[in-house]
Amino acid sequence: MTSHLESATRVHLDIVSIKLRETEVKLGYTDIKLNNTETETKSELKEAMELLHTTTFIWKIDGYSEALRQAKIGEKRELYSDPFHTKTGTDSYGYKMKVLIYPNGNGTGKNTYLSVFIKVMKGEYDAILPWPFKKKVKFELIDQQEDPAQQENVTEEIRWSHSRAFSRPKEEGNPARGFGQFVSHTKLYTRQYIVDDTLFLRVTISSPTN
Repeated sequence: MTSHLESATRVHLDIVSIKLRETEVKLGYTDIKLNNTETETKSELKEAMELLHTTTFIWKIDGYSEALRQAKIGEKRELYSDPFHTKTGTDSYGYKMKVLIYPNGNGTGKNTYLSVFIKVMKGEYDAILPWPFKKKVKFELIDQQEDPAQQENVTEEIRWSHSRAFSRPKEEGNPARGFGQFVSHTKLYTRQYIVDDTLFLRVTISSPTN
């Protein structure tokens, strides 16, 4: 009788031990899932914060043929956009900048290319911004095809380097930085980059990690 009870007790204890191990395994899986969820949440939060640090400026350039004519005869070699400010987090202040183009090219692109540059300007918030300016600058000449799947934008990026162009401006603006050979005059007319004598240039300022 005693032997039977001891045997039954051992069986019962074994069953309890197995259930405890199963519970531990389930808790382990739950912990892993929670850790993965926490990692995914942190990743999503990081991406969201990076998006908050992204500024997009679109410059509509009308009357391009006349601008090109004037540039070719030396009347007006460059065009400047209106100034704009980058964003810092959720705030509306940031670096003051301008975009400029040379319709008939500049430097290595003279007479055969459209040249594009960015210029860091002296701004009212400079005293509370980190220097030098280390964000990524992306230029995109938008292909105005009606079907987005058929668009072939011309894209170039500037990444930070040790240059006066990205230091805190001491005068009205720093030397410009960009691409003398951004897009050739020939390529400009191969697709829908110019429609109704108008170009659209998109400039995206973002964190270097984006």
